[in-house]
Amino acid sequence: MTIPTPILGAICVILALLLTFVFAIQRNNLSNRLWDFVTLALFVVGVWWIHYWDPLSNIVVGVIAGLVAIAIRDIRLWAARFRGQIYRRTHRYYWYSRGFGLFGGRRRY
Repeated sequence: MTIPTPILGAICVILALLLTFVFAIQRNNLSNRLWDFVTLALFVVGVWWIHYWDPLSNIVVGVIAGLVAIAIRDIRLWAARFRGQIYRRTHRYYWYSRGFGLFGGRRRY
């Protein structure tokens, strides 16, 4: 007895959605790219096996869904990396201290 391909496709799409929204994001860049590729492949294969439209449309829909999932995973990775960090310059003279020589500071004659 075999599992029908639409059910396998639904399982692949559900697993890809879990990778996108639920499972933890890896902070290592190489492993994160590997899981991005796995997510894209699961979306493409899942939509292909569900076979709702013609073959070319299935591939296009799978690739678009996979690329959107990769963008969402990258946003989650960015949020995980910069959690608790503040991006600002704390010194109050920073904006003009870099141009000190241009605004008439010490001059060499």
